[in-house]
Formats: sequence, structure tokens, C-alpha cells
Amino acid sequence: MNDKWNSFSLKKYDKFGHPFGCLKPNSARSYEELLLCIAEGENNEPEVVPSITPPNNGVLLIANAYPVEYGHIFLVPNATNQLSSFWDKRMFGLITKIASEVNSAAFRVFFDDGTSIVPKHMFFQACYFANPLPVESSSTVALYDGATRSGICVSEIVDYPLKALVFTSTNVNALVDVVSEACLALHENNTVHSLMMSNNGRNVFLFPQVKNLVTGCCLSAWECCGYFVYHTKVDFDRAS
Repeated sequence: MNDKWNSFSLKKYDKFGHPFGCLKPNSARSYEELLLCIAEGENNEPEVVPSITPPNNGVLLIANAYPVEYGHIFLVPNATNQLSSFWDKRMFGLITKIASEVNSAAFRVFFDDGTSIVPKHMFFQACYFANPLPVESSSTVALYDGATRSGICVSEIVDYPLKALVFTSTNVNALVDVVSEACLALHENNTVHSLMMSNNGRNVFLFPQVKNLVTGCCLSAWECCGYFVYHTKVDFDRAS
């Protein structure tokens, strides 16, 4: 339970200011919550470089003041060099590599289509879950097995309340290309969708959605995966 956080708390944004050139979620309350900036370098091995100005091609890691789980952070592309306000394949590739290098089965990355949460601003969230989320334990049916050709396998989740596809690959570049193409096609069709990345960046779950006609809202990526946050014990008891 968390009495501060809700799935649409990210609708309100504050300017993060110079020199970062990006927008800061209102769940990050101060500059102190900027943890670091990750960018691709020329060296094969990762290194820490002290700097007062984040690189233009980097991803800012910002702590969430109201975490929903352990290690809850925002991953925000530095907007001064972002190719697209909705989807930047290069930044998605970098975040996929971050998930791979974290090298923890508990680490999950989430993304909500900008049409459902915050229009025209691309950002991700991530945190650690000790146990598999419900969608990860669901059965799948193979739709496309291109492991020997393209390096990509596509499956459909079955016996689950929501429609979902799973893209699986050990080839980061191939995975980024296919998922990016799918997300851009959905966005151009005004179809709200969410993503969840797991298994060290090798699995990407895609959830196309239809807006609830009563509330006018869609589920967040957390909720699509079967994880819900309640504000009070009464709400939790009612749901369970």
C-alpha cells in the first residue's frame, strides 16, 4: 500500500531546469533525487565519470519520492538530444542495455504510451520485484519463432485478463528494432499501450489497451502486469 502514489501521478510535470533540459516527474521532489546519468561511451568497460552537466545522449536516473517497490526510479532521456517526443529507438536501446547490465532477474522496466499518461514526453520507470509478476507466470502460445533467422520469438499470453504479446531475444538490437516498430505502429493508430521489460532485458511484454468508457483512463504498466497499489487497507481488503 502507498498513500502517496497513484498510477496517474505522472500527469503533472515540473520543469527540471537548466542544464538538464528535460522534464521532472512531480514524484521527484528535489534535485537531490537525481542519482546519475547513464550514457554510451567509447570504452568496452563501464566507468564512473564525475560531471556537473549530463551528456546530451544520456538517460537520467531519478529517485521516486513515493516508491511502489524497492529501488523505484524514473529513467528520463535527456530531452535536449531526444529524437522524438514519443519514442526514441536509440534511447530505448540504451535502456534495454541498462536492464541487461544490471543483470538481476528481479529488475523490471516499465513504459506507458504518452497518449495514456503524459503526452509528448518519453520516460520509463524501474524497480525490483522479488517474485515474478502475474503476467510472467501466465501461459503463452508461440506466434513467431525466428530464433534461428531473426533472433526474435513472439508469443501471445493466454488465460490472462488482458491481451499481451511477449517479444523474446538475446539480440538486443533485433529486440529494440521489432518492439520499436510495434510501438510506433500502435501510436500512429492512436492505440494506447504499455510495456514491461524483464529477464535482464531479454523479454518485453506489450499490452495494447482500450480506454475505459466510464473513467476515460487506461491501466498503467504496473497494473497490466498484475501489480496494484492501494491507498488504504480498506481498498486492499475490498480487492482481495
